[in-house]
Amino acid sequence: MSLPLVLLKAFALLLALFLGPLSMFGLCCMVTWQGLLLSAAIGALGIGPLLYWIGDERGSMPQMRLAKILLALSGVGIALVLWQIPDAHTPRTARIHSRYSDGGWHYSRFAPGSVLPEIDQIHLGYAVASALDPLFTQKQRRELSAMTDAIYTEAGADPDFTAAGSALTSIYSEMSFGQFRDGHYYHYIPAKVDRTRPTPALVFLHGSGGNFKAYIWLLSKLADELGITVIAPTFGLGNWEKKGGYEAITRAIADAGKHAAIDPDHIHLMGLSNGGKGLCLAESAEGPKFRSLIFLSAVLHTRIKSSELAARLQPRRVLILSGGSDDRVPWEHVSGYAEKLKAGGLDVTSRRFDGEDHFLFFHQRAEVLKLVAGWIAAESAARIPPAP
Repeated sequence: MSLPLVLLKAFALLLALFLGPLSMFGLCCMVTWQGLLLSAAIGALGIGPLLYWIGDERGSMPQMRLAKILLALSGVGIALVLWQIPDAHTPRTARIHSRYSDGGWHYSRFAPGSVLPEIDQIHLGYAVASALDPLFTQKQRRELSAMTDAIYTEAGADPDFTAAGSALTSIYSEMSFGQFRDGHYYHYIPAKVDRTRPTPALVFLHGSGGNFKAYIWLLSKLADELGITVIAPTFGLGNWEKKGGYEAITRAIADAGKHAAIDPDHIHLMGLSNGGKGLCLAESAEGPKFRSLIFLSAVLHTRIKSSELAARLQPRRVLILSGGSDDRVPWEHVSGYAEKLKAGGLDVTSRRFDGEDHFLFFHQRAEVLKLVAGWIAAESAARIPPAP
């Protein structure tokens, strides 16, 4: 047997050993037809070459024909999945947009985070987290799966949200040590908002795992109710304390104002989970002065003293919402930080949700959105005294 033939057969075996388990993993986790079809196509692509060489070795023409059919079906399946991927361009009049704060366009339509529907990527993440994260229980996985499936079913029925694409390519870029600071952000503008008149805005900082479209979908309900815009910058895995985190926030706000006028005196900053670290950086450099800060199940930036943050934010107000059974950010830690902010002279309102864990936003989405909407409405109406 010639060396090239040996190498080809070895390659076919390695391909089957790699793509076969990958396909099975996908078939066990995917929930959309695109995800299931892509998983099956990957499996056929892995088995086809090996089956062909085995058939060739045995002189079995039916086996070789079957291998060719599998490879052809694999190609068709992959082509169908690639064909339906949105390019993330939405009409100017759409309610939600993918934008880049430098005014350019850097969306990669065929990148890993764009090819698979976002809900499939979330289910893959749940599977990995349940295997690697001891705090992520099977009970949490089942509950979160049901809740996220419901949210993405709702969002999937909205053509604007489907067309806007996914921001999850950013997390793969950071995980592979690539450039994830591309300035991407989601911009939601309610249909009733006059884009030429300055309007209050909510800036939302996502948590660990990425800027899921589920967040902007939930916040769109609040935006529609209040008549405000939502700006949700993307920052890789959500490590806002890394270099460029604060700039990602301020640049997104500046660019969003070019598309829908923003009232600079009514910009509220909200951080979920790891996004809380981004809130602790608020106003640490030249940039917008936020009307209020909202910590939601938030991780706090331990390298920034509470007294420093309180002095920087006065006389603004802070809302803290967190679960009483949060094992990732215990209530004792959150409430202790809140007390230190109060001792520093800051006006802080806290709400503990008894029995709720770190996934409060999904578990109690209606109540959380009601509280945040009431907070923003009240803060927008209140007169903020001048800083001392």
